[in-house]
Amino acid sequence: MPTAPTPSVAIIMRSRNRSLLLDRALRDVLQQTVTDWTVVVVNDGGDRAEVDPVVERHRARLGDRLQVIHHDTSLGMEAASNAGIRASDSEYIAIHDDDDEWHPTFLERTLAYLAQHDDAGVAVRTEIVFERITDGTIEEVSREIFQPALKAVTLFDTIRHNRCVPISVLYRRAIHDQIGYYNESLSVVGDWEFQLRLLQQHTLGFIDEVPLAYWNQRREAIGDLGNSVIVEDSEHKRLDQSVREHHLKEHVSQSGLGAVLYQTAYQQREFDHLHERQNYSEDLLRQILETNRHLVDRVQVLEQSISDASLVALLRRRYRRLKDRALRR
Repeated sequence: MPTAPTPSVAIIMRSRNRSLLLDRALRDVLQQTVTDWTVVVVNDGGDRAEVDPVVERHRARLGDRLQVIHHDTSLGMEAASNAGIRASDSEYIAIHDDDDEWHPTFLERTLAYLAQHDDAGVAVRTEIVFERITDGTIEEVSREIFQPALKAVTLFDTIRHNRCVPISVLYRRAIHDQIGYYNESLSVVGDWEFQLRLLQQHTLGFIDEVPLAYWNQRREAIGDLGNSVIVEDSEHKRLDQSVREHHLKEHVSQSGLGAVLYQTAYQQREFDHLHERQNYSEDLLRQILETNRHLVDRVQVLEQSISDASLVALLRRRYRRLKDRALRR
């Protein structure tokens, strides 16, 4: 029998105990204008009853483009991504978490871009959608553009913080052969750490148009319905430092401490200089405010004096009029 053609895109969908969101995510993928894809749902330690009925609901439309992987216990987001990637075969990969969404032309636009460029992948303009879940219904609260000043994805900027979240990126599978897979020791920030490794050797393109990806966030949600960037904020900060420490040690082991020591001393000197200027500016501002207060006090005294003088002049004029009238009589 003939072998089915390999799909262009493997969509890795990580999920755990969020059937409502998973249902929306599968409907979102089915709305794509491009249909040459396979979706791998990775249930990372969640209840199967939260996944299987949702999958069966869409089975007729998904057909053989769907694969489901169940982890008996949670292995973490990055292990879930790796499991889905290894279980699929495609030229391109997209991480579509169960709570995020795409514009219907996301795959169409990103595939067209990579067909014309040599970048390792491409990111798109992304919109944060704030939402809440009430009585089993998803309600949109507000929207804002994520990283509105972003014009390109660079290593320079990514070193500071993550510039593009997983839902906003399509990349070539071959990259894993060169830089490895997602770091499974990281419970969070794994996508940022992966992009750091990618950008050291390759480039990510950027489609700077209307938002083609929607990063949905639920500020008030906790537990499985929460966003890791919110409910695990302290873990994000801890592992951010851990990633930086690892790469710093790797750099120092190859290049020594010289440049790093110079740079930190230079930055500290500049910081001290700015701090001194800030203190000077604050002192000057206090002097100006104090001088202004004295001026206000003097103006008030002057205004009162003018007012008193005017009153005296008025009384004198009226006195003279009364006196003149009395004399004429």
